[in-house]
Amino acid sequence: MPRCPSGHHTTADDFCDTCGLRFRTPSVPTPAHPPTPPVPLRTPPRPRPATRGGPCPQCGTSRAGRFCEECGYDFASQSGSHHRRGSTRDGAAPGSRWRAVVAADPAYYQYMVNQGLLDPNRIVFPAGGRPRRVSLQGDRVHVGRHSRSRGFTPEIDLGGPGGDPAISHIHAILLARPGDTWSLLDPGSTNGTTINGTANPIPHHVEVPLNDSDRIYVGAWTVIIIQKG
Repeated sequence: MPRCPSGHHTTADDFCDTCGLRFRTPSVPTPAHPPTPPVPLRTPPRPRPATRGGPCPQCGTSRAGRFCEECGYDFASQSGSHHRRGSTRDGAAPGSRWRAVVAADPAYYQYMVNQGLLDPNRIVFPAGGRPRRVSLQGDRVHVGRHSRSRGFTPEIDLGGPGGDPAISHIHAILLARPGDTWSLLDPGSTNGTTINGTANPIPHHVEVPLNDSDRIYVGAWTVIIIQKG
């Protein structure tokens, strides 16, 4: 019987009956995953060697990079998972404001369908959703899904009922930088993060500078538009 890489039992030999994942390679038994894992949409790249350490002082997860993959703790600055609200970025101009506009993008969803990265019969585009605006404040803003077991809620929460099923708990992090600028970092998401419609995801654990009106694509249909002013 075919077996989904995410661990679901299925009778189909092309898509998983449970999560809609397309089978790219012969199925093999896999160990159990944490509850409600993101639906894998892409074949993950070969992982680069990384020295694991830890554990994270906040949640106990082993370290695999600068940020904890479970709660977002910053090992470099030894600061907590949530940004420090009200902090001032070096060089920020008085009154300067940045925001993220979060929306479900039908064009991005259709691209994922056309590329064979998701099954539209299993993962259905949400109807009636409206864009929402999130102010970028503090040192960093997390993009991900709420974790009840860890008591962690990202500043841009893409989970919950009707949420994007292909989002990792800590999918990406927006980092405030000197000169009133922001950068983007993917700490190791399952399905990757792309910018401005490029086909290749940004490398894990590498900061990418952001500009006004940059479009960040994550998950099965989510676009995050960065705006200044």
